[in-house]
Amino acid sequence: MLGGGWPTGGLTELLIEAGASAELGLLSPVLTRLTCGDATVDPAWVMLIAPPWIPYAPGLCWQGLALSRVLVIDVRQAADALWAMEAALGSGACAGIIAWAGTAGRVALQRLHLLAGKRPVWSVLIRAARFRRERSPAMLRLQLHLQPGMQAAVCVEIFKNRLRAAGTVRVVLP
Repeated sequence: MLGGGWPTGGLTELLIEAGASAELGLLSPVLTRLTCGDATVDPAWVMLIAPPWIPYAPGLCWQGLALSRVLVIDVRQAADALWAMEAALGSGACAGIIAWAGTAGRVALQRLHLLAGKRPVWSVLIRAARFRRERSPAMLRLQLHLQPGMQAAVCVEIFKNRLRAAGTVRVVLP
């Protein structure tokens, strides 16, 4: 577990609504901890695979990330994003891997989950909310809901969690 909340050693699936871009705000505290380190964790590499937009470096720095430890992989197809995530999980070179992918079949999800389970890596697959009804081997599945009228607030719905009970949390992003 990272910080008592995010699981390592298994796949986390984060579902987002069309046009949403709050996912890095939610994930940045862990990315900061991984790239900068602390008393319990040495600085490590993190990989962002196929982000739908170019990550804004000054914004990432403002959130505390060490950019010298962030790798951004630009691919055009969901299959390439899944392949890059699979390769990164197999390499053991990164402590955190976040990939944005559209479609991902059952076999691809199972492969990612099994690879993530072989190492203590934080792996997050970000997909569209429309995939919620599909089965997934991910140990943690979340969905972000934007709060109308509140720019920096999102509702995080935990609808699958092998480690704890499911529930909903309102988060105000930095």
